[in-house]
Amino acid sequence: MDPAHGQTRAGGKTLRRADRVVILFYLFSLACLSLPSPSSGAAVSNQDCMSCHEEKGLTKPGPGEKEVSLFFDAGTFKKSVHSSLQCVDCHDIKEIPHPDASKIRSCASCHSQSEKTVKDSVHRGKASCKACHGYHAVAPAGNLSGSTCKSCHSSSYSDFKSGVHAKGPGKNEDVASCRDCHGSSHAIPANQDQKSPVYHRNLPATCGRCHSDATLMQKYGIEAADSYSLFMDSIHGRALSNSGSQGDAANCSDCHGSHAIKRTTDSTSRMHKMNIGHTCGKCHDLISSQFTGSVHGRLLKKGNMSAPSCGDCHPAHRIVSVESASWKLGIIRECGTCHESLLETYRHTYHGKITNLGYVRVAKCVDCHGAHNILPASYPASLISPSQRLTTCRQCHPGANANFASMIVHVDYRNRAGQPHLYWTWIFMSVLLASVFGFFGIHAVLGLIRGWIVRTRRHRSKRGDK
Repeated sequence: MDPAHGQTRAGGKTLRRADRVVILFYLFSLACLSLPSPSSGAAVSNQDCMSCHEEKGLTKPGPGEKEVSLFFDAGTFKKSVHSSLQCVDCHDIKEIPHPDASKIRSCASCHSQSEKTVKDSVHRGKASCKACHGYHAVAPAGNLSGSTCKSCHSSSYSDFKSGVHAKGPGKNEDVASCRDCHGSSHAIPANQDQKSPVYHRNLPATCGRCHSDATLMQKYGIEAADSYSLFMDSIHGRALSNSGSQGDAANCSDCHGSHAIKRTTDSTSRMHKMNIGHTCGKCHDLISSQFTGSVHGRLLKKGNMSAPSCGDCHPAHRIVSVESASWKLGIIRECGTCHESLLETYRHTYHGKITNLGYVRVAKCVDCHGAHNILPASYPASLISPSQRLTTCRQCHPGANANFASMIVHVDYRNRAGQPHLYWTWIFMSVLLASVFGFFGIHAVLGLIRGWIVRTRRHRSKRGDK
């Protein structure tokens, strides 16, 4: 073999080994380049982000030279509904360190249907996703409480917390939440929208979802177990059903309030006995002013809780037309719950006996005394005062004279001090009646005895003759 040739072969063998080394290095470099690097957006992990943002002292200059914290609580995020996501799923970050103002992806990229629903709601352009759901500690929608609404609706929330719906049997347990009344969180329409659960005509049905549940009412000690059905059958409910689209008849919130709903025993409740006159007066202003000046209204103003208020004569959810026969007859019994002796004496009169048979075309309490403007007889403005009595009687008896109007209506013959002539007349007639019946009763008994004796003697005499 030629030495020169052998050298060449040896040299060729050396070149082939070098080629192998180059090729292996090239392949290794490609493999390294194909691996994710911290400079690639897809490679930025939550751990990379936490290397900086878990520092509690990490801040940046904010508006007005105020330091803004950039600290991220990883523990809170782990409890979030988004805990399975990466930071870069929401934050458009492709490298570390990243620019100060990194772009945040829209929630609609995952929640497109929710975004569409919100655009059709009252919150469109007014509340962001973050405002309700938070930023990193995003809770499931079902866990959001009324306090979420507080940031924008502070006054309504404050009223709600003072009301009965926020005071369940357990501490801070909400009986009804904002969503229960206003509807789905994302699809809340404006109150004036006819699709809204709290639209004027829709509100009774919304309240009725809970207040028609007898078990629920018993659990919370609410006496009106079926207030929805009772209300819809009342004069207010019927007027609301038969009114136009706006529906101006009273609904639940007109009487009970919207957010600060309280028990009727609460002195700050709209339906408390001392406040109900003002509540009804928002619609019935003339009647309210008459009642305030009446004997009943004056007693209430003095704090006399036994005096009747609107709700005593017109039961809250069972208010019927005052023109109905049932009310006209029922109000007589209602007056009698306080004026028992007067009801008894009224029943003794012609008027009372006719109404007791179920007829209403005779005088009743309100026809003589008035309804909301009842005053003592000593007041000149009273319908039964000496100066007004004849006019009152002539409403039914056009030909009545002063002598007719002077008759005693509530005749109490047992009142010796007030009506002595009637009392002694009653005593005389009672004694006379007892004496007559007693005398003739004894006479009849003695006659029966004598007749028995005579018949016995005759029977014996006939037997003796035989």
